[in-house]
Amino acid sequence: NDGNGTGTATPSTAVAGTEIILTATPNTGYHFKEWQIMSGGVTIKDDKFLMPNDNVEVRAIFEEDAPPAPTEFTITVKTDGNGTASASLAKAAAGTEITLTATPKEGYHFKEWQVESPAGLVITNNQFTMPNDNVEVKAIFEKDAPPAPTEFIVTFDGNGGTPSVGSMTTTNQKLTSLPSASRSGSYSFD
Repeated sequence: NDGNGTGTATPSTAVAGTEIILTATPNTGYHFKEWQIMSGGVTIKDDKFLMPNDNVEVRAIFEEDAPPAPTEFTITVKTDGNGTASASLAKAAAGTEITLTATPKEGYHFKEWQVESPAGLVITNNQFTMPNDNVEVKAIFEKDAPPAPTEFIVTFDGNGGTPSVGSMTTTNQKLTSLPSASRSGSYSFD
């Protein structure tokens, strides 16, 4: 054998023409792969061969079992309808780092991730570590505040006279009143 299991022949000594039955028993974590013919030039079929007029040496070859595939859980990403959202993977094994992406539609901004299941899942900087469970999260968007109107500064030209104020700033893009002005000499403010 190759050290990863045992191989036996029944019988182990025989006259030519006797049917020999081979048995391979793998160690834990291994499975039987094949019989390797070292000498004797026999043909092995279904773990059997006919004894030739010569000594025979065969070797049991074992192969390591593949590790079991980790169980994968699903990641469901929903939205409140005011944008789109996705996860870096749709399925992942526990311990995998998952990144979430949320894109608001016009007039909205991303507010937060709402964990629908499992309870206790923590999302930090749009990332979380996959638990031993399916995950369901929801992107919550918020309506943008209407932009504040642009206000203006109105500067007054005294045209040879002096306005009572040099400039005023609008409120809701309007001035509530205009200043007065004066000029020395025989002028009156029109």
